[in-house]
Parts: sequence; structure tokens; C-alpha cells
Amino acid sequence: MTAYRLERLAVGHGGRPVCRVDRLEIPAGRITALVGANGAGKTTLLEVLAFLRPPQGGTVRFFGEPVDAASRDRCRLEAGLLLQRPYLFDRTVADNVGWGLAARGVPRRDRAGRVARALAAVGLEGFGGRRAARLSGGEAQRVALARLLVLSPRVLLLDEPTNHLDAASRDRIEAAVARWVRDEGGTAVWATHDPHQVRRVGATVWRVEDGRVRPGEPDNVFRGEPDPARPGAFVTGGLRLFVHPLPAGARCVEISPREVVLAREDPPSSSARNRLRGTVVRAEVSGDEVWVTLDCGEPVVAVVTRPSWERLGLTVGGPAVAVFKATAARAY
Repeated sequence: MTAYRLERLAVGHGGRPVCRVDRLEIPAGRITALVGANGAGKTTLLEVLAFLRPPQGGTVRFFGEPVDAASRDRCRLEAGLLLQRPYLFDRTVADNVGWGLAARGVPRRDRAGRVARALAAVGLEGFGGRRAARLSGGEAQRVALARLLVLSPRVLLLDEPTNHLDAASRDRIEAAVARWVRDEGGTAVWATHDPHQVRRVGATVWRVEDGRVRPGEPDNVFRGEPDPARPGAFVTGGLRLFVHPLPAGARCVEISPREVVLAREDPPSSSARNRLRGTVVRAEVSGDEVWVTLDCGEPVVAVVTRPSWERLGLTVGGPAVAVFKATAARAY
């Protein structure tokens, strides 16, 4: 089942276009990530998905139903938006979590059990009587998450909710959302600029660049321009990449981490034109794969199997070479 289907969507702000989506389908019962830098358009798109901002053009379907002015308010009740720094009332935690239930007319006698279950879902059992103003940043964010979960939404929309939190608080929120998706069959759309977070939560990736949405891996996106002195070469920061084909006006090149081959030393023979020597600065195990980040003057990410990682004898802090073909790099 599809939770959202967007077609020919156009969203503007102050008379200028901010976000355009040719076609986007977000599956139900899974986590989908919108990955992009600050200002790329992620928040604008989340506001459309939360039915807080109507598009200027195009269509939005929510679980198969066309969304229009007549149905928008009803759909809004089924989509909860968690912000980076949510507002909490200066009351008890239980009052904050139960506020939405009270606003929807749920009798007081029915609220306590639902509030307790929502707090347990985010690991805050026994916090109901505490004052919200005395919570840490991570605890406050989990209260805000519980305030959404208690309403049993069909969709959670998360706008970089862990951006300012410590690692322990981040892990608790990621785990709570993943459990909710798994156990309740919910749908989550997570806006983030952190590719490592995408892998931790097992999300399907859509990249947001300059208000445009496109599928793909969030790593290895390089900005620069073609080198006029060397045909087929693209200059980005401290790297020169060979790209085929390379349009004259290209300003961005991307390489899927799965197209990058790692070697301990520069291979003696290969048809790949790109051979980037670097140092392993990070290795993150995800299932049977290892996501490896090299410092080659700019970060370059590759995916290898765990047996390949061990066979190559790669180590964090040690040397490695990233190898990929010019045709593996896509320019736009």
C-alpha cells in the first residue's frame, strides 16, 4: 500500500517556487528518509505531507484518497509532525502527552492508560508527574514524540528531531520510531541530513536538492564544475573526478556507494579512471555490509561485504583506494 502519492507537485513561498516533485510514492508501513542539506526544501515538503501547507499545483493522494480543501483537515488528524525543537506546556509530562486527547474530546477516564502506554513506548515510564520544564533536551523530545503516538496517527513526519541531541537520546528516539513502525504498522517520513542515520533506521532514501526530489543514496554527492582544461573531468573541492557523460553545465556529481570498489593499494590494472587514495576514517557495520568512509580530500563512501572488509585487511586509520568507473558517476 502507498501512504502518499505526489504528482506534478509545486509549492511556493513568497511568490517563488520552493519545492517541485514530479512523482513521489511513499510506501506504507516503512520508514522513508528525505535527505538533504539545510534549505534544500525538506521542511517545506514535510509541511505539505502534514497537510499544513497546500500545494500551488499538482495532486496529493493519502492512502489512495485524493486530498483537497474538503478533506485536508480530516487527513491532518492522521499525520503527526515532530519538529526539531517542539513546544511543551509548563505543566506535567502527563498533561502534555494527554493534551491532544483532551482536545479531541477523549474522556479523562480513558486518557491515563493511553498516556502511560505512549510514555512507555518512548522509554519514559514513571515520568508522568514530572514538570516538563525540568526535562533534558532528549527527554523533552521523547515527550513530544509520545504526544504524537498517543493519538495513534497513521503517519509520523519527523523534521530532524535528533539534530541537537546527544547520541544516547538520538538512539532512543530512533529505536522508538522503528518499534512503532514495526509493531503498529505505522509509516514514518524522516527528514535528515545525516546519511548514517538513514542506514541505522533502515530507510528508503529520497534526496532533496534545491527543492527537487529524486531517489538515490545520500552519500557521495559532490558539487563543483567541469574542468575546461581536461575533457571529462569534474573539479570538486580537492578532487578531480572523471565522469562520462559530463554535460557542459553540470554542477553536481553523484556516485552510489555500491559503485565504489575498495582496494588496499592502487590496483595495477583496471579500466576504472577514478582511483582516489585516502585514509579510512569510519567503518559502520550494517547487517552483512560495512559502510566505509575514506578521507580522500573529501569524504568518499563505499559499501563492502564483511568478508571483503576482513579479506582486504582494512582498518580505521589505515590507507585504502576508492576505485570507480567514469560511467558510474552521474552528473547533473
